[in-house]
Amino acid sequence: MSQQTQKIVDLRLPLHWLVGAAVAIATFMITLGWQAAGQTNKLDQIIVAYAKLEKRLDDRDMRLDTLRDTVYELRRTIDLITQRTAMLEGRDK
Repeated sequence: MSQQTQKIVDLRLPLHWLVGAAVAIATFMITLGWQAAGQTNKLDQIIVAYAKLEKRLDDRDMRLDTLRDTVYELRRTIDLITQRTAMLEGRDK
């Protein structure tokens, strides 16, 4: 009679290995959550800074538009004064 050899595989894991793996996974998840919260905070800061910058640019554009309108108005006034001066000088001659 021939006897068959049976292979027995022990799938039990040592307790210290299971505890170490659980602690490593928990530490990883906590670290990942901490980093995600930090990135969210940085993103919020960037959004606030962008909003402030956009407001500053809008204010600057408004001031530039006002300055441009003032320059055009001054040019029209200078042209009008130049024409009147030319008319007055033409009458005196």
